[in-house]
Amino acid sequence: MKKLPAILIAAIFFGGGLQAQPAEDAAFTPANPPEMKPIASHRTPAYQAAKLFQHGVNLGDYLEAGNNWGVTIAADEFVQMKRAGFDHVRVPVGWHHYAGAAPDFTLSPEIFARVDFAVTNTLANKMAVMINIHHFNELDHDPAGATGEFLAIWRQIAAHYQKFPKQLAFELDNEPHENATTALMNPIYARAIAEIRQTNPKRTIVVEPGGWGGIGELKNLVLPPDDNVIVSAHCYEPFYFTHQGATWTSESTPVTGIVFPGPPAQPLVPDPKLQLKNYMRDWIEKYNTLPADKNPSSSLAFSGKLKYVHAWSDFYGRPVHLGEFGAYIKADAVSRANFYAAFRQTAEKENLGWCIWDWSANFRYWDKKNNCPMPGMHDALFGKTK
Repeated sequence: MKKLPAILIAAIFFGGGLQAQPAEDAAFTPANPPEMKPIASHRTPAYQAAKLFQHGVNLGDYLEAGNNWGVTIAADEFVQMKRAGFDHVRVPVGWHHYAGAAPDFTLSPEIFARVDFAVTNTLANKMAVMINIHHFNELDHDPAGATGEFLAIWRQIAAHYQKFPKQLAFELDNEPHENATTALMNPIYARAIAEIRQTNPKRTIVVEPGGWGGIGELKNLVLPPDDNVIVSAHCYEPFYFTHQGATWTSESTPVTGIVFPGPPAQPLVPDPKLQLKNYMRDWIEKYNTLPADKNPSSSLAFSGKLKYVHAWSDFYGRPVHLGEFGAYIKADAVSRANFYAAFRQTAEKENLGWCIWDWSANFRYWDKKNNCPMPGMHDALFGKTK
């Protein structure tokens, strides 16, 4: 395992652990540098491309599903995205659901037509766009066995979009996890990058580490010496706030009524019928009792992590894009707005581009029924940083 300075390890696991440290602005120097060599210049094509991807929105639950999850996007919604202030759109795509049999894994015209609609409407509204492979579970279960299909899909995507402008970026894989560890994905990514470079020598490529794109996995990432690769990481901390009431996670998130920032005006008392794990009970105890500057439902949950990302990025000469953050609509509107504002401000303080999850699904920014942003969301994301 590659070792990092203790102060930076603390930042990963304890959120805001760097804030009280006098050496918080010291240069990032790993104790045992990993195999990946830093890129000295910050004037690379990747850094230039990163300027296009600063304030983004995900088209969540739209094209990543094998069946219809009920989310549709109309052409005029891209106009609203631009009008709101977003400068880029991330388009998650379940390409593998539309692939034919081995060995060619030919993609259907249907999926290209649907992705083309999103890409061309984004570009027409003068926003950049990022397309990826999303929810490719076969790759997570069996990376070696699914590599052939993974590469075949990217070979076809690259050929189809090779004449599109530089405002289109390719993100190789969303949130690799399970058996798709960072160590296993490193050589697979290298092969995919080489495939794409055959038809897209100047295309910006985006890469996520394993562990669900976790910040703590950046230390294990080893990329080829390609200077037009952006690294992506995801952050949904504080998880018990952002995913309260979610039914699809493996983590225990049945408790609702959690506010941001904590502590609550009145102590939160979970339903006694809920079989909560001890660590969840401990979290609630701290949430109920600790002041705002020490509360687990506060910026403390992510500020140290984003500081670490900034330090890692500077050391390796690799721009980092925060490809997903957000809060489920089970949270109250005021707390959601507070969270998005705090996270956005922290990301911008660390010079990190961000992309919210999502436009109009369960973490939504846009209220389709009333044709307007959800309460407080526009000011949270595009107000002045204090």
